[in-house]
Amino acid sequence: MTTMLPTTPVATTSPRPTTSTTTTISTTTRIITTTTTTMTATTTSTTMRIITTTTTTMTATTTSTTMRIITTTTITYVPSRWLNTTNMNFARNAHTASVLTNGTVLIVGGASSGNTLNSAELYDPSTELWTKTSNMSDGRYWHTASILSNGKILIAGGSGTMGVINSAELYDPSARVWTKTGNMSNARYVQTASTLNNGKVLVAGGYGNGSYLNSAELYEPSTGVWTRTGNMSVERYFHTASMLTNGKVLIAGGLGNTGFSIITELYEPSTGVWTKTGNMSDGRYFHTATTLNNGKILIAGGYGYYGYMNSAELYDPSTGVWTKTGNMSDGRYGSTASILSNGKVLVAGGSGSSGYLNSAELYDLSTGVWTKIGNMSVARYAPAASRLTNGKILITGGYTFSGQTNSVEIYA
Repeated sequence: MTTMLPTTPVATTSPRPTTSTTTTISTTTRIITTTTTTMTATTTSTTMRIITTTTTTMTATTTSTTMRIITTTTITYVPSRWLNTTNMNFARNAHTASVLTNGTVLIVGGASSGNTLNSAELYDPSTELWTKTSNMSDGRYWHTASILSNGKILIAGGSGTMGVINSAELYDPSARVWTKTGNMSNARYVQTASTLNNGKVLVAGGYGNGSYLNSAELYEPSTGVWTRTGNMSVERYFHTASMLTNGKVLIAGGLGNTGFSIITELYEPSTGVWTKTGNMSDGRYFHTATTLNNGKILIAGGYGYYGYMNSAELYDPSTGVWTKTGNMSDGRYGSTASILSNGKVLVAGGSGSSGYLNSAELYDLSTGVWTKIGNMSVARYAPAASRLTNGKILITGGYTFSGQTNSVEIYA
């Protein structure tokens, strides 16, 4: 049974400084030099047994003042581009976030303080306010959320109060209500879901019934029915799925019966067949995958045989080849990755060797280099990221050193 948490009071937006400031601190020493010169002359004359002695003393003092700068320190403060916004009504991680056609963001499910959540809420970027919407029938976390061509949101699978589930539900943004739809063939969680060009939704892999899965199935929105499609070559969960410009789906990485997978494969919607493509250099799971403006896929971070990973690789769909690119500053898994309007990729949060991370960095495709940027206010693992219609990135929830959080930040 899901425990409902009290509504969080609405807080005002608290922006950090948005202009750079430079402070110069100089230390100056005044040096005074004094030179004293003394000259003495003695003259003795003897005349008619009268002895006369004359002594003349001359003293000259020269004083000079010298100004010398010892140190100069210049401190430049580059402000963070992270802004605090209002908190969600419920603390949560392992939830989903979907940007609706009207620009609002739908947050669904997740876990909180040992409870599985069935709650959902909406964020309005124009007012920065959160509004509760109707609850799902089933609480779940590590589920998937897919935006259908009719604007509805399909929620599938996940882990619930009684374990891994196969149920699916539809959210109608216009009515703000949930309706149950057909169940999947397999109960699964931490699977992937991709909306295909033909409008169907492909769900692949995950974990269910005590084993890693290589099965895949298709959801038909017009009938609400799931049908089996071809199996992947390997079982995997915590993998990634990326839609390519040619309509195929690229599956990469994950953890399965053979360990951390380097195997990647392509799904062809017209035939329902999976085909292996080039292997990654490093096996990894719980990494991020981002489709770049040039059509390539950027894989970053994750966890592998040697622990937290900071490496990144690029997949070129035209050749089927992976190439290594620059490493991130921090090894991390369970982070978010978002493409910005300028084509750069923002990776934020996650978990690393030092614990939960608030660090963030940007990847520049033109140089293959990562650059560290300002930190988030809160270190968070397994949050959700959404690119708003204004180009800003909304980061919600996650797991922190004190448990799940309802805090929210915006990268502007």
